[in-house]
Amino acid sequence: MTHSVKQLLSQSLRLSSRFAKQSRKLSAGEIMLARSVFGGGIDLEAVRLKTAWWVLKNYAVSPNGNIYFHPEDWIADFSNATLSKQSWLIHELTHVWQLQQGLKVIRGALVDRRYDYDLELGKPFFKYGIEQQARMVQDYFVRHQLGQDCQDLEACIPFLTVGSNAETKRTNKPFTV
Repeated sequence: MTHSVKQLLSQSLRLSSRFAKQSRKLSAGEIMLARSVFGGGIDLEAVRLKTAWWVLKNYAVSPNGNIYFHPEDWIADFSNATLSKQSWLIHELTHVWQLQQGLKVIRGALVDRRYDYDLELGKPFFKYGIEQQARMVQDYFVRHQLGQDCQDLEACIPFLTVGSNAETKRTNKPFTV
C-alpha cells in the first residue's frame, strides 16, 4: 500500500470515529411538513435520516430513499429548525419521491447538476432536471410557508393541484410516471 493511500485511510478512520453515526425515522413534525407538500405521495415510513462521514458539509444526498447528511449538519428534528433547514429537508424528500416514482435520481443528478430553473408555462415537471425539480418543490414550500403566491409552481408540480385553498389542493394519491 502506498504512503498516500495509507494516509487517506487513516484520515478516513479518524473522521469516521470522530462523529457518532446517527440514524432515525422522520419525527411526527417532519411527517407533517412532508405531508403539507407531498400529501400521501411518499412512503415516509421507509425514509431514514442518517449521517455519513463521506457526505460533504452543507450537503445531503438521497441515493437510495434515505437521506444522508454530514455529521456536523445533523438536525435532531427539522420541524423545529429554521425555514431554510426545513426547506432543505423538503428538497431531499423530493429526491425520495423521485426514487419512489422510479426516476433514476443518481444518473439524473450526474448528468444535469443545474439547480436554477426558468419556469416555462406548459413545460412538464419531468422535463426539468432532477435538481431543478427538487429546487422547485423547495421554492414552493418556502413561498407557501411565507404566505406568498405559489400558483406558477402549483401549475407545474404534479402532486400539487391548482386552487386557492392550500389545504384542499393536495392529493392524497401518489403521482405516477
